[in-house]
Formats: sequence, C-alpha cells, structure tokens
Amino acid sequence: MFGILISIIILFLISYWVRPKHVKLNSKLNTYYNYGIVLRILGTSAYIFYAFQLSDGSVDAFIYDNYALEFAEYFLRGDFSPFYDEKLWRTGQFFYTNFVAYPAALFLILTFNSTFGIYLLFSLSCFIGLVLLYKAFVKNYVFLDRKMMMLVVFLFPALWFWTSTIGKDSWMFLGMGLVCLGITNTKINYFYVAFGIFVMYAFRPPVAYISILAFGSFFILNTTDKFLMKFFKIGLGLFAIVFLLNYLREEWGVSDFSNEELTELQQETLVNTDYGSGALDEKQGGISSIPRGIVDVLFRPFIWETNNILSLASTIEINFVVILLLVKRKSVFQFIRNGLRHRLSTFTLAFVGLYVVTIGLFENNIGIIARHRAIIFPFLFLMAFAYDDKVKRAYQQFLWRKRKQAEINRNTCPAQ
Repeated sequence: MFGILISIIILFLISYWVRPKHVKLNSKLNTYYNYGIVLRILGTSAYIFYAFQLSDGSVDAFIYDNYALEFAEYFLRGDFSPFYDEKLWRTGQFFYTNFVAYPAALFLILTFNSTFGIYLLFSLSCFIGLVLLYKAFVKNYVFLDRKMMMLVVFLFPALWFWTSTIGKDSWMFLGMGLVCLGITNTKINYFYVAFGIFVMYAFRPPVAYISILAFGSFFILNTTDKFLMKFFKIGLGLFAIVFLLNYLREEWGVSDFSNEELTELQQETLVNTDYGSGALDEKQGGISSIPRGIVDVLFRPFIWETNNILSLASTIEINFVVILLLVKRKSVFQFIRNGLRHRLSTFTLAFVGLYVVTIGLFENNIGIIARHRAIIFPFLFLMAFAYDDKVKRAYQQFLWRKRKQAEINRNTCPAQ
C-alpha cells in the first residue's frame, strides 16, 4: 500500500511540473489534463486486472518483472554488474528487451516492489512523452485546436491502456516527445532530438531507425532553407540514410535490400509474431505484401474479426481514428500540402509512412500491431486538428481587433 501511495505522489508531482503554462490558465484544458492524470491510475488498474484475471499469463510484463527483481537485488547490494556483465543481460544484448529491466528495477525499489506502483511509473513515462508531444504541436501549429488535441491525446484508450505496464511502449512516447520538442520551423534542438532517438534506441531500436530515416527525409525534402544550407542538408540527410541502411544490412544479415532478401527477412521475422488468437493469415511476398500490411495497420481488426474485449476495443479505436480523419479531411489535406514547407509536418509524414509500411511488412499479429501502432495516433490526431477552421477564424478576428485598436490608439493620440 505504501508503494502505491509513493507512485501516485510521484505521478501528481511530475504531472504538475510538466503541465504547460497555458493549460494552467485555461480551466477546460486544465480539466482535460487532470482527467488524463486520473486515467493513468485507472488505466494501470485496468491493465493489472487484464494481466492477472483475463490473460493467459503471456503478457510481457511477467517476463520483465523477473529480470527487474533480479537486477533490483543486485542494486540494493550496491552491485551494478547488470550494467556491464554480459552474462546477466537477457538475450546477450544491453539494449532492447534487456534495457526494460533497468527502469523496472529502479521503480521496484522506489515502490517497495508494488506491482501497481511499477506499472504506474511506466505509465507516467508515457504521459510525460504525450505532454511533450502536445507542447511541440502547440508550439508549431498556430491554428491547432488545442482543446480537441488535448482531449484525444490524453484520453484516447490506446494511449493509456497499453502503456500502463512494464514494457517498451511507454518509452517510445517519451523518446518521440523529446524528438518532436526539438523540431521547430526556426531551429532544431539537436540535443532533444538525439536524446529522444537514444531513448527509443535503448528500448526498441527499430523505432529509432525509422525516426532517423524520417529525420534524414526531413533534411532532404524540407524546402524552408536557403539554397546552400538546403544543399548541405540534402547531403547530410543522404549520408545519414546510406550509413543507417549499411548498418542495418550488417545487423540483419542481408546482402542487399532486394525483394528476395526482404522476403526472406520477412519470413524469419513473422515467425516471432505469428501466434495466439491474434495471428493473421500468412503474409509473404516482400514488397508486394506492403498494401496488405498497410491495411492491417490502419484498418484491422475488422468488426467480424473480433473475438475478445481487447480486439473489440482495437476495432472501435481504429475505426474512430479513420472516421475522424475523414471528417477532418480538410485539415489533413492542408497538413499534407504544407508538408514540405513545415519541418515537423515533414518529419510527421515521413515517420508515419515509414512506420506503417515497416509494421505492416514485419508483423503478423493483430494484437501486437494494435499495441505498436499506438505511437502514430498522436500524429494522426495532429493531422486532423492542426488546421482547424474555427481556430483560424478566431485568430483572424483577434488580429483584426488588435489592428483596429492600434488604429484607434494612433488616431486618439495627441500630435507631438
């Protein structure tokens, strides 16, 4: 019980600390923000109920928990060998799955081995990432519908349920929040970008690779810079992409990125995700399977494919997102049109496109896809609300009143 109390206090303190200033001054935004904090507690409770009562015991958190307990015992003795002794690393790798155990062990110590406390602190890391994403969106888009953006980002179920457990997903949001916070139309904060990519690499390297490719695409495609700077950045972006592709070729053991090599890599990868009730029909063909993969990520599960409460929730969620994008298509089209002139838009379009294709190509389980696609939801919401007509009209009226008042002040001012 003491551990639960500690985790809730930490949640409230950090949530208050990262709360944007304009949110504190707006009662409705502040209310939505507080709802988001409460949902972190409810989401953690819901996930614990699912993991211990409804699942078959195959949730990843149970595996991570064992490693966290082992590492925590070392740390409590003042022994930090889990950081450098390869024999203690899961799968022999320092990053990726093994890295999850380090924050889990820290949270275990802080909360006196409270399951709820550990899960809630993982959920908090996601919440911080969502706050950073929201800050980045507000900073970069004048006509953003802030109320709706906050409502969907902090209250959308996929963004508080799947991340309320020990796992990699919550840290993807934190890393992505740092990356986006570092991108503005006037300058790039390379420290934020690099640190965000490092966080993603530490827990899930493939997402970091996609982010680097998207960032490289941003250098190549963005048209806001002057000629010489644009030429330099195109070269830098191409170098980063070629360097990363060569690294991945060595990492994945492929001679090139031909369709034959990708097909073989695809089949080897899909074996690890083709299990349980969420397994989809066999996917093959390499590049030719991309269209089906896009459908898997952006539209499935279909309503007739639902077989439990989680798949039903995933169906409702993805259909809500698709319908929202259709309803707000005017904002979506304008977002795409401005993609090459707006830095964060360029990065967003490149990341979402690359991520959807990659997940669709190399994952064959709708349960895993539903969890992993959550990272693109904030960007899809951004497309829907970045260019809101009501906000634009209100902003134009504000500028008109401001100019009118300035004219009145000049006319009433006595001659000097």
